[in-house]
Amino acid sequence: MHAKLLINRICCCIAIFFAPLHASPHTVSDDPQSVAELKQAVQKDLQEQKPQLAIPLLRKIIAIEPTDIDATGNLGVLLFFAGNYPDAITAMHAALQLQPDLWKIQALMGIAEKRTGDPSAAQTDLENAFPHLDDKNIQKEAGLELIELASATGRLDKAAAVAATLENLDPQDPQILFAAYEVSLQMMDQTLLDMTMAAPNSAEMHMMMANQFKSQGDTRNAIAQYREALRLNPRVPGAHFELAEQLNSSSDATLHAEAEGEFKAAITANPYDEKALRELGEIAAAKGNLPMAKEDFRKALSLQPNDSDAETDLAKTLTSPDETKEAIAHLENAIRNDPTNIVAHYWLSSLYRQMGRTADAKQQMDECLHYKQLKENLRTAFQQMRTEPDPTKSAGAEK
Repeated sequence: MHAKLLINRICCCIAIFFAPLHASPHTVSDDPQSVAELKQAVQKDLQEQKPQLAIPLLRKIIAIEPTDIDATGNLGVLLFFAGNYPDAITAMHAALQLQPDLWKIQALMGIAEKRTGDPSAAQTDLENAFPHLDDKNIQKEAGLELIELASATGRLDKAAAVAATLENLDPQDPQILFAAYEVSLQMMDQTLLDMTMAAPNSAEMHMMMANQFKSQGDTRNAIAQYREALRLNPRVPGAHFELAEQLNSSSDATLHAEAEGEFKAAITANPYDEKALRELGEIAAAKGNLPMAKEDFRKALSLQPNDSDAETDLAKTLTSPDETKEAIAHLENAIRNDPTNIVAHYWLSSLYRQMGRTADAKQQMDECLHYKQLKENLRTAFQQMRTEPDPTKSAGAEK
């Protein structure tokens, strides 16, 4: 059984595969330069980060021992990272002929095939190798390439599945998150196109249009589209709640006043609408009706016990001294479920201070300010995305 492939670093910390080279039992000692000596020289060059010197030595080994899998595989890898993709493919293909389960080699070959304009072969090799990869770096690179290939051929379900695998691998990697984001946008656009072709005048189509306006911050048009969806189908799922949210956020007092009725309509349509119950609780609390607010928040929590916002809202209604302990418990639980809950941190800090827990109060206020700044940065970024002009449209207007 050949030596296990390992990963070393060459040239600007590029990861490569490197199998320790051992002399073949067929090596003869009277060779002008024996395989054993060549392999020792290769080892030395690789250890000294001189892969360009190792390549011709590996070619010599293969000329003497064409079935030396370690030398063949390593040659393919070195050629790959040297940018010589055609020769790398030839060497890696030869290694796979000798042993088909060299998954890392097959993944690299797939990447090389993609970069040399053979997407069909690349997709086949990457799809075969990807489920078997156990090295984080090569899994990421192969996965990102596979996402591009699948997206280009319209196989968005495959692209989404690979993106989900990569997100599980490293949920905070910006390259992976961006790839997943792009796939989700493509899937949304494709679904919107399919709906436009299948049912352009349906309630569901108007719901999708409303969601588009909502994402752009266009409350007026979003409200109009939700109303049209309900006109066409009063039972369309989620329409009452979505309309109520837009009405509730409107600066128009008349529209704002309609929100409560729509939240109630949402609960009539779906008694398990936990979010609508929570919103009704907030409306009751804003009116000073704390008993009703408590009832709504408790109902919401019975449906969704881990709702951090509902826990926080309920805690804020527990204002009497004998309810302080319960309020603290709800706020602590809210933060466990969502550490970024700014309001929960703020109120918990206030209650801790009332209890004389000064250090704990300071910690909660520090957390509050930290997450407040992060969310402000995020809000600013989204606002810029909505308001900055499209440079391509500007360029076109100038012509």
